[in-house]
Amino acid sequence: MSQIETATTDTLRRLDPINKLAADQIDELAPQVAVERHNAGAVLFREGDADNQSVFLLKGDVNLSVGQQPPVIVSAGTEAALKPLTPNKPRLHTATCATPVEVIRIATDMLEAMIAWGQLATPEPEVVMSEDGIFMIDKGSWIKKMIKSPTFRNLPPANIEQLLDKLEPIRVRGGQVIIRQGDPGDYFYMIDQGTALVTRQTAADEDESIEMAELAEGLSFGEAALISDKPRNATVSMTTDGVLLRLSKQDFLTLLTAPNIRWVSYEEGAKLVQTNAKWLDIRPASEYAIAHIPGALNIPVQQLHRRARELDKTIQYLCYCDNGQRSSAASFILKQYGLEAYVLKDGMQTLKPEVLEKGM
Repeated sequence: MSQIETATTDTLRRLDPINKLAADQIDELAPQVAVERHNAGAVLFREGDADNQSVFLLKGDVNLSVGQQPPVIVSAGTEAALKPLTPNKPRLHTATCATPVEVIRIATDMLEAMIAWGQLATPEPEVVMSEDGIFMIDKGSWIKKMIKSPTFRNLPPANIEQLLDKLEPIRVRGGQVIIRQGDPGDYFYMIDQGTALVTRQTAADEDESIEMAELAEGLSFGEAALISDKPRNATVSMTTDGVLLRLSKQDFLTLLTAPNIRWVSYEEGAKLVQTNAKWLDIRPASEYAIAHIPGALNIPVQQLHRRARELDKTIQYLCYCDNGQRSSAASFILKQYGLEAYVLKDGMQTLKPEVLEKGM
């Protein structure tokens, strides 16, 4: 398989449901979509696959087969090829290239989110009064930033509209502390303009701070304390002037948290591990050393913003802690970086001692 180019806007406009997007959305999507070239005999996907891809046929012929039944041939340029091949998940067919083909793949959840967000009327820029004076806000630009974030992709349309109404823009200055380690959680923040730095004080020396992560436009912070109902675990300061969008704790929990957290039992998680998943222990290393689920990777929740980019996006991560609160926050953070995450319901407190690996 080779990737020869990115898709053109004219190509995408012919495909359903991409043709339901606004023109500017298609213009933004096209450079992100690679055209793949496959030889005859290559398998695009198999019956039973539960991948998150919408596959469109641009050139050539593909055989769609089920078990021993005669295959159905789909040819590029026909009405059947204007829609995704076997969109149902798990897949109902195995797709094999009957001739050399060209296809594109688009993340299904991103496409569905773009359609949902695109149905919102683009608001006109507004004038906002603040302590620093008057400034303009552009909710249309908020929508474009949010649609790129996996955090917002699974939101129901009703939540999206409420979210745009509830987000409060605030102007901030370089060096300003937005949240401070140890304080109670009150707001969730997204960076609309500017950059920020996440730091954490060490237990050994309260005057020493460790840099945990740098946050750019479109990224968010402050979720851990809101989900876990514990004090802030780090300090976030602006490194430049900018504009933040903040959401109150109650609105965050109602509009953002519930649609983004997927719970699993230990038995369900163990089955996922047998396929393509890994346990992720987000407790401190000292707690992990006492006892943990065998094979679990240990990344304390405070380090996730910094280390999330090290993780494999092809693997599902099963987050756990003592009771599910901190791991819920971890799942939310991972989703911001395009990672698929689940949360162990009720945490380790429900597990039998014999399933855990004990430290020395």
